[in-house]
Amino acid sequence: MGSVRRSVGWLLLLALVFSGCARQAPQVSPAPSAAASQAPVLVGATADPTSAVIAELYAQALAARGRQARVVEFEDDVNTLVSRLQAGEADVAPAFAWTAAQDLQVDSEEPDALVSDLAAALDGEVAVLQPSKVDRAWSYVTTGTATSLDAMPNDSTLVGNTRWKSAPDGPEGLAAIYRAKPAVTVVDDADDRLAKVKAGAIGAFDGTEPQGMDGSLTVLQDPRAMIAADPQLALMRLDMSSDEVVLEVIQQLHAVLDNAVVVGIRQRAATLGVQAAVTEWLAEHPLG
Repeated sequence: MGSVRRSVGWLLLLALVFSGCARQAPQVSPAPSAAASQAPVLVGATADPTSAVIAELYAQALAARGRQARVVEFEDDVNTLVSRLQAGEADVAPAFAWTAAQDLQVDSEEPDALVSDLAAALDGEVAVLQPSKVDRAWSYVTTGTATSLDAMPNDSTLVGNTRWKSAPDGPEGLAAIYRAKPAVTVVDDADDRLAKVKAGAIGAFDGTEPQGMDGSLTVLQDPRAMIAADPQLALMRLDMSSDEVVLEVIQQLHAVLDNAVVVGIRQRAATLGVQAAVTEWLAEHPLG
């Protein structure tokens, strides 16, 4: 498994291909009326805190440009999200390229081809917009003396969330690539996970979880490049892909979003709530 790390220039709309597809797309009007085009933009989100933050950023940034928008929550499943976009139950939504590729069983051998391979898998169903610099790649952390996954003893206890447990670069990858088989405990609450790490366990956090940035933690190196990047991108309903305001707002946000921004908003959201934390950040960092 190669590390999915890439450096590409900004493209507003990477892929929008019309052709036959496996899912049966709902019938839509080929030429929406002017009134319909000004209907509130429906921004899809899941219960994942990072998805919720980015969706709220989309919605509030659109509102600042005079476009009504609201967030609608769906299941954390890419197939479901694509179907909701096709049905017009959402217009745009943040997603994560590596996670989406796994859900859709996309065979992407080359890291630089991940987004284009995902776009090909969604050919004719939704538009795939170029990623931001937000990356949910896993970090393995410890408060002990270890510095590398190569040195992980088999009698270790490793704590991660449910998504990590089923990830190719989770326990399965550790066993296949590092021959490491620690005792695995699923702890979905990130604060509880951090407490277990401070008590001696090794922890897995994604790059947007504030708890994984705790100053007491050491990030274990990955010399065999097991960990895959999981860059954040946007999926958009095809009928929305000609909306210049929506495209421009997402482009502007993706140009400035990275893990530090998301972590900062999530930390503030723990006190203020997501909406207020996003409002605060946008007030301090107005888009051009």
